[in-house]
Amino acid sequence: MAIDRPTFSESWYRVVTLRPRLRSTVQIFRQYYRGQMWYVVRDPSNEQFFRLSDSAYYFVGLLNGDRTVEKVWEACNEHLGDRAPTQREAIELLGQLYTSNLLASELPADAAGMFERYKKRVRREVGGYLQNFLFIRIPLIDPDAFLDRWVKLFGLLFTKAALVLWFVLVAVGLTFLFRAPGGFAALVDQGRSENILSPDNLIWLYLSMAFIKLFHEFGHGFACKKFGRDVQSGGEVHTMGIMFLVFMPVPYVDASNSWALRSKWQRMVVGAAGIFVELAIASVAAIVWSQTAPGTLTHVIAFNIIFIASVSTLLFNGNPLLRFDGYYIMADLLEIANLSQRSKDYVYYVIKKYAYGVEKPRNPAHSPGEKFWLLTYGIVSAVYRVFIYVGILLFIADKAAIVGMLLAVGGVVTWVIKPLGKWMHYLLASPELMRTRPRAIGVTVGFAVALIVAIGVIPFNEHGRAEGVVEARHRAVVHMTESGIVDQTLATDELVVPGVSTLVVAHWEDLELQYARAVARLRVIETELRAAASEPAKKQALEEHGKHARGSVARIEERINALRVDPPIDGTWVSPDSEHLEGAFLPRGTPIGEVLDFSDLIIRVVTMQELGPRIQRRLIETFGYTQTDDEKAGMSVRVGPDHGNLMEVELRVKGRPDIEFSGKVEEISVGQHDLPYPSLSIAQGGPMLIDFNDPSGVRTPEQFFEVRVGSLTDEEGGDPPVFTRQRVAVRFNLGTKPLIVQWWRQIRQVLQRRFHIPIG
Repeated sequence: MAIDRPTFSESWYRVVTLRPRLRSTVQIFRQYYRGQMWYVVRDPSNEQFFRLSDSAYYFVGLLNGDRTVEKVWEACNEHLGDRAPTQREAIELLGQLYTSNLLASELPADAAGMFERYKKRVRREVGGYLQNFLFIRIPLIDPDAFLDRWVKLFGLLFTKAALVLWFVLVAVGLTFLFRAPGGFAALVDQGRSENILSPDNLIWLYLSMAFIKLFHEFGHGFACKKFGRDVQSGGEVHTMGIMFLVFMPVPYVDASNSWALRSKWQRMVVGAAGIFVELAIASVAAIVWSQTAPGTLTHVIAFNIIFIASVSTLLFNGNPLLRFDGYYIMADLLEIANLSQRSKDYVYYVIKKYAYGVEKPRNPAHSPGEKFWLLTYGIVSAVYRVFIYVGILLFIADKAAIVGMLLAVGGVVTWVIKPLGKWMHYLLASPELMRTRPRAIGVTVGFAVALIVAIGVIPFNEHGRAEGVVEARHRAVVHMTESGIVDQTLATDELVVPGVSTLVVAHWEDLELQYARAVARLRVIETELRAAASEPAKKQALEEHGKHARGSVARIEERINALRVDPPIDGTWVSPDSEHLEGAFLPRGTPIGEVLDFSDLIIRVVTMQELGPRIQRRLIETFGYTQTDDEKAGMSVRVGPDHGNLMEVELRVKGRPDIEFSGKVEEISVGQHDLPYPSLSIAQGGPMLIDFNDPSGVRTPEQFFEVRVGSLTDEEGGDPPVFTRQRVAVRFNLGTKPLIVQWWRQIRQVLQRRFHIPIG
């Protein structure tokens, strides 16, 4: 311990004569974290909390306003030995308590100092609001008296019996949801087909969100109040107001007083209370949604409530990577207080100790078990917050481009420029680096150079992804060439050969009657023709009539023979409804199935303008694909290889990533508007936007590229285990480029696609 915690500090002389004490209004609660006793210090005047270890509390407890800091520190060393705070730890502890306005001093000017510290804290809070401008909170009222009045009733919601009823309600809601017509898929389809952010729905969406969040926040408040009363410790809720969640006002309650609860399970219930309430409301909404007709206002509002409760819970409230409910639940579950800040501090500690060589950096981890969680959370949460922030910016920019761009500039300043400025100041001026500054600067510069080389110089493989559908290269759709009643059909999945196999046998009585009449008329004409052998003029007329009669018989025979349908090509007969066709009347032109040659499959891949031209250029420039002049000038540009050097692509079956195979690009065409299969549309889970006003459901608002991929083989060179109409994911190798070039292209495409900003 002595090696990691130097006993003495060169700044000790500054504090040895001070005689501070805790302010008289401060309250202290005992709690256990990871098997150790901790003391939570609370200032009721501003609801500020501060956590002290057992040794730190012993040190603070001796500060009574009469003893000097030096005397207190010596007493701690005498009674605690190696567990006593070091001089540096004592200085840091006094500074933190002073900044938090928890210390009072014997100096007459202490009141002025207290107000100055308060002003500094307010400035920090305002600065935090400005940096967190997407989640600004404005306190409005004190709901404590209201909660006191109703806690006996609504506190019953946070009992074991209520938890059982909650599980039953959620189970019933899920049952109604999945048993509704179309089940859960109908709910997803409604979200896809009806734009939830459309102007007609925005007012109902906002009212639904405000309704849910109001009960969500009261859930926190009543839970905190109930448990505080049960244990006679804490439970006060003095702040309720409006939070601008991405500029949308919703209510919020400050239930931070739950810190005073000794049981971590009670604190976790307070943190999860809002989520419990939301899921209960969503369960009721699911029941209502399943029992109401689509298009009605009740049905729409129920859908909005289900959407808000699921999306907001998943992305925000229930996610521990953001400082909302899930974060506090996770912090209590892991018993790591102030998880977010300490995780950042631990990442800095690792850099300072192992990269910069600082001898005695402050380690925020109080036990070996905390190190893993602090390091992991610090890295993962930072990445996730950037992801969420960028997603929110794109969402806002879609609705208001100027506001989105201003927020983007603010984000760059807050998250990039300002942290870099602080880090540079730390490198150049921090006393902590007095002995290792050259190493720290060298490591930082070396890392920056390595990063620049890695993303700006070294080429990496660039890939593009799209989706397609498997189909047989040789396929023929079979239709009824004549109306009739089906007598016999060939079972589906049978191999067929033209001239040998028969797909469908049908009959039509009217056609048979027509044939009988035509044959009878022909026989009459032939009889009259034999009798008129001696009358040349009559014979000539009868011969002409006979010619027409024989033609009529031949045409009817051809139509009767057409009722026996033969396969047009070799292959496999596919007719899913074949067993239901017998006895049915099928008009001429009715499709009855198709013949597919499964020995030669291709994939029809669709992609939008971001990827299609890049694939086309690579085909021409790298693999030697060629175009005719007419193809270059036409709207539908087709390119095909003039030799065997084909571009190879990687393929995986959608939903079955374990099935991996490869293929080769044969051609690419542009100018398409109709998708080859509806399953590629966004309405059926595909990637392509469609025009929802088009009844066919396959027409896209913009032209797309179609790539045909053939020569499908698995890893061993055999036929891949795929079937026609299966969706596959396709990955194209677009060559090698530095990462910065690839990222800039993606940014440029986003700006051009979303905001129509031309960037060269």
